Amino acid sequence: MIDMRNTIPFFLLLAALAVSPVLAGSAKEDQIGKEIYDQITAQMPIYNDPAFNDYVNAVGQKLAAHSDRPDIKYTFTVLDSPDINAFATPGGYVYINRGLVTYMKSEAQLAAVLAHEIAHITARHSARQQRAQTTTNVAATVLAILSRSGDVGEATALWGTAAVRGYGRDMELEADSLGAGFMAAAGYDRNAVIEVLSLLKDNERFEKRRARETGREARTYHGLFATHPRSDTRLQEVVKDAGSGEGGDMGELPFRLATDKLVWGQNFQASQARDNRYLDEQRMFRFDYPEGWTFAASANGGAEGAAPEGQGRLTVTLVNRTNEAPAQFIKNRLGIHPLRKSESFNQFGMPGHTGVMDGEQGGDARLAVIYYGRAAVVFRGQAAPDADAKAMDDAMLGIIRSFAPLSPRQLGNREPQRIHYVKATNDTTFAALANHLRLGNYGEEKLRLINGYYPRGEPAPGEWIKIIR
Repeated sequence: MIDMRNTIPFFLLLAALAVSPVLAGSAKEDQIGKEIYDQITAQMPIYNDPAFNDYVNAVGQKLAAHSDRPDIKYTFTVLDSPDINAFATPGGYVYINRGLVTYMKSEAQLAAVLAHEIAHITARHSARQQRAQTTTNVAATVLAILSRSGDVGEATALWGTAAVRGYGRDMELEADSLGAGFMAAAGYDRNAVIEVLSLLKDNERFEKRRARETGREARTYHGLFATHPRSDTRLQEVVKDAGSGEGGDMGELPFRLATDKLVWGQNFQASQARDNRYLDEQRMFRFDYPEGWTFAASANGGAEGAAPEGQGRLTVTLVNRTNEAPAQFIKNRLGIHPLRKSESFNQFGMPGHTGVMDGEQGGDARLAVIYYGRAAVVFRGQAAPDADAKAMDDAMLGIIRSFAPLSPRQLGNREPQRIHYVKATNDTTFAALANHLRLGNYGEEKLRLINGYYPRGEPAPGEWIKIIR
């Protein structure tokens, strides 16, 4: 988490950006957005389907051209995550998770989400927001990979905080209104905004029920319409007042064609071996590294990595962990104290701690420990004396924060489940489909959710419906 006591100058900077049309879309804003983009995509893979990504980008660019800031260069990115989420950052960067799209039924619904996020950019909500609500799990994931030092780095972190936190009700309503206007101008039926609210609320209702039954915390969507109840008269009013667009295009056919065979749930293929990824199949973990780096297994069962042209080195070793927190492990087991820029983090449910210490070659050296099962994974890295120390440290942090466990299924080349479309018959029921497809626990509910029939109802004969196979 960011220490907000140290960011007051940047709040002043952002406030100045918010009221200055000269600085809107400035080089600083573009640089911040690009830095966030590089770090997010280094940690969260982009969905590997060029045709689908092109489709989402085409819808986004169509909306952006009808926004009130069409001069911005917009970048639309589909993240390969099953979670229901979308967010935007400065410089025209809009992100949407693959998982959110699987619940939609039309291009207009996709446009509703993208237009809402475009509106956050055009209204400069990140700059205007000086206080925000508690972050969700997704927000914490994004913040964990943001830069934490340097002028642009600190501003990047602050922008990231605002982008992935839930905005206040007034800002969300403003984004709803602006986004509905962008949709109408682009020829979409703005009532899709209400439809998206309904599908998100259905999913939230199901998620809370499943969380109660399994004894865990519910995971809910962070931002879009999160401040709205299902029957929100203010939302209905701003959508109605957003201009023409009643009866506009819903785009069900192009959406169906684009999303046929879209991955559902966990994409096991996304975790397979690929360029710039180190896999340890024996200890069942992986991590990614930047272009130009090389990694090889070491004699002690870990790994050794080198930056291009000898600009830095990073070693990975595994030792037995203790019952102490990782910070105490570093102090008591590794004998390193004090550790500067010290901070704890959570890595895919695994506790970790990182910081810098005096390096053997002078300057700072990066140290991190992540508890993985019964092992403590220890990362030690340092830039060469003539290297860009900050760039090397950022690269090493990126490697550390990409560390993740592997399951046997991920190493077994298992084909992920995908969305397919079929026509309902007179005898089609969601319960029968779930049983036939062997979808297991909550299979019927999942089919109902992705088809807009939660918690009850059956498809009409001849209706195109989604199945999971």
